[in-house]
Order: sequence, then C-alpha cells, then structure tokens
Amino acid sequence: MALLIGDGLWSLVIFTVIFLLLVDLMQRRKFWTARYPPGPMPLPGLGNLLQLDFENMPYSFYKLRQRYGDIFSLQMAWKPVVVVNGLKLVREVLVNHGEDTSDRPPMPIYNHLGYGHKSKGKEL
Repeated sequence: MALLIGDGLWSLVIFTVIFLLLVDLMQRRKFWTARYPPGPMPLPGLGNLLQLDFENMPYSFYKLRQRYGDIFSLQMAWKPVVVVNGLKLVREVLVNHGEDTSDRPPMPIYNHLGYGHKSKGKEL
C-alpha cells in the first residue's frame, strides 16, 4: 500500500537507478578493456569527466601521460576517446596509419549545418 501512496517510492527509484548504473558499468567494462588502450576507470554515466580539469587540460593530460603512457583512453560520458601524446607517435598515427584514423564518426549536428547527403541549404 505504501508504494501506491508514494512513501516507499523514492527507495525504489534510488535502487533502480543504482542497479541500472551498475549494469551499465559492467557491460561497458567488458568491451572497454578489450578494445582500448589503458586509462583511468570511468564512472557510470559520467565517464572520466570528473577526473579532468577543463581549465588546465594540458596539465591533466600530462598527469595521465605519466601514469598510463603516451597512448591512453578516456571516456567522455558515453563516448570513448583515445589520446595520443608526442610528436613521433602522432606522426606515426596520422601518416603511417592515416587510413585507419582519417574517418570521423557521424555527428547529427552536421545534417543541420548543411553537411551530409540529406542536408538542405538555408537561404538568407
């Protein structure tokens, strides 16, 4: 009867949210470790956003580079990001493996800005 009134509804909502976040974390971790370079453990839903200082990004990347090496991975919310440090390594990635790194993922905003096969131009 308490669930119908709403007295115990908050505890059910909190339990459901925690359960879904844990399932999300376990599912992502299984695929994350197999495909990406090592990096800090992401939080469910937020990824590594709380571990970065957005006002001083070079220092954040410097600290992560000391711990995880020249190539490490981050997760920005649900999007994985691979960070490559060092001129020699960046040149190898962009020049020697250019076919693998030249394509960018599709972004929905491009359709509205006038890029892509379904885009429509805007007249002023």
